[in-house]
Amino acid sequence: MPDMRTNQSRGGDMELLRSVAEQLKTPLAVIARQVELGELAGDIRQVDTTAIRTQATTALTLVESYLLGLQLLHQQTELVLEPVSVSSMLVDVAHELEGFAKQYGTGLELRIAGKYEPVMANHRGLKSALLSLGYALLEGYPLQGRKLTLAVHRTPQGIVTGLYGEYEHLSSQQWRRALELQGSARQPFAALTGGSGAGIFVAQTILQAMTTKLRVGKHLNQHGLATTLQPSQQLQLV
Repeated sequence: MPDMRTNQSRGGDMELLRSVAEQLKTPLAVIARQVELGELAGDIRQVDTTAIRTQATTALTLVESYLLGLQLLHQQTELVLEPVSVSSMLVDVAHELEGFAKQYGTGLELRIAGKYEPVMANHRGLKSALLSLGYALLEGYPLQGRKLTLAVHRTPQGIVTGLYGEYEHLSSQQWRRALELQGSARQPFAALTGGSGAGIFVAQTILQAMTTKLRVGKHLNQHGLATTLQPSQQLQLV
């Protein structure tokens, strides 16, 4: 008798792969269009090299994050955890998302209030997850002039970091439903992302390998998706 769990896993992988492929269409189309404009003008200076670099980086990051998530999913192993400065991580992620945000007419804000001791995470995994989440949310913003916030704050459960925006109607029930639909629907979270939303589920897969997960969160007056990380007991910021 076929293993139903194996079939479901393969089905989920295929749907996520389809979503990744669909999300890659936009950056690849931008790259192709910019090259075409330069060729038509007969002048390489007509090519927007910033747009090409940004979109190429976006595509590569999503592919690398997807491959990492796929590897972790099938090996059924957890990422090795190490002390990581979440504040420095958010600065790096904001810097890498900046160009992508500008192309979508969206502002980025970084909110790091106070000092935070290092958290137990995997540096590569956490960065990949936050970048994938950021690309998906930025692509999903329907209006220009909005702002996406990368923030960190402390709670009794741990140190919470995530990306927040004008998602007033985002609820935990919606998120649970989206997770249930993952693998059976092409756009399980269409209300949040304008694209396939693949980056959100890639981030979820990676975070699960670090014994944490994405959840609906709130920071000040903004709503979004966040993860809770545990402080390292070995190191503290001075």
